[in-house]
Amino acid sequence: MENNNVIFRLMKQLFIYFLFLSSPVLLLAQETDYNNLENWDDICYCSMNNSFHPSVIVGADNNWQLLLAMKNGLTLKQLDSLKIPYTQSQLLLLRSQRLLNLTQNIYKTSIPILDSVQTVNLRKQSKLVANEIYPEIEKECRNLVTHLSLQNRSNNAYSILFSYVLDGLIWKRFEKEEIVKKWVKAGIWSGNYWFLIPKRIFDCGGTNSWTSDDEGIKFSWNWSMAEKVTDGLWGVNIDTLFSLVQKNCVPNKEIIDEFKAYGFFDRDLNLTIPIINEKENNTLCLLSNNIIDKLLPAFLAKTDIYALKTSYQFNDNSETVVIFYHEVMFDLMDLLLERQVIQLPKAFQSHGKAMLTDVADLCFIIIYNT
Repeated sequence: MENNNVIFRLMKQLFIYFLFLSSPVLLLAQETDYNNLENWDDICYCSMNNSFHPSVIVGADNNWQLLLAMKNGLTLKQLDSLKIPYTQSQLLLLRSQRLLNLTQNIYKTSIPILDSVQTVNLRKQSKLVANEIYPEIEKECRNLVTHLSLQNRSNNAYSILFSYVLDGLIWKRFEKEEIVKKWVKAGIWSGNYWFLIPKRIFDCGGTNSWTSDDEGIKFSWNWSMAEKVTDGLWGVNIDTLFSLVQKNCVPNKEIIDEFKAYGFFDRDLNLTIPIINEKENNTLCLLSNNIIDKLLPAFLAKTDIYALKTSYQFNDNSETVVIFYHEVMFDLMDLLLERQVIQLPKAFQSHGKAMLTDVADLCFIIIYNT
């Protein structure tokens, strides 16, 4: 009987060990090439200040291999034992660009690099928080979409909710409440830069802007690494649109010809892309802020910032909020799509079939206080 119990316990331990070895997270860790930057999500919440983007430095030479090796801290002797080639100038460059720290002869990567196990766990936590937040903002999000539908611009709902609201207004509130640090406007890049693996299946994209500080107008558009239809916007004279927004001129043939292909005008030559007027608090501005009024307290109430900072060894509370909120934001966008509150823009649906006229669905204009 005793022998049977011993055998049973051994079989049980072997079964548990087999389950552990076959777990998706562990298999991913075993199969993933960490040295290949293409396998990583790199996210930068930062201002460039006319300096190099940190990704340029990370991607040069074998800097990524060095940063990965020094993730948990190494002395030069320990680094030498790994047989990874480096020069003193490389280490100085990485330190000068705030990518590497040196404390008591220990070189340690200063930006967060989350391995596959950490990333999977972080995203489990962010998904739980997003699912708790979603019911508190759904009504406000639907109100915004309804308003855009009345203007025949419901296709812009995705880009406005992502680029202007969830990845725009929220940061102003975080900064106002001193939850997130403001960017330093001088010197090298300022903000946060981090890596996660594996990549998310769907990329919400990012936001590009063209700003006229003199007129207090910003032209913004949502973009994705996979789509190419917005590339041409860098080559057009966007400033000419600002006079139209302020009604200082009427669209002439030159303006029409330049933007007609992008679907910015209707048959009556009216500019149709949404305008968010922060100066006058127009309806679109108010509806956007209503979402943030619900989102901010919900996020803070459901997020244990200290526990996250400790668990993932983030540098401070501000960095913790920046990284974790990004994951929650991506999860919220997934939920808005799943619940059919918004639809994916055509330019993001079929990258090979997107047309220039689909660009208008990704664009909006902001009139702000100078």
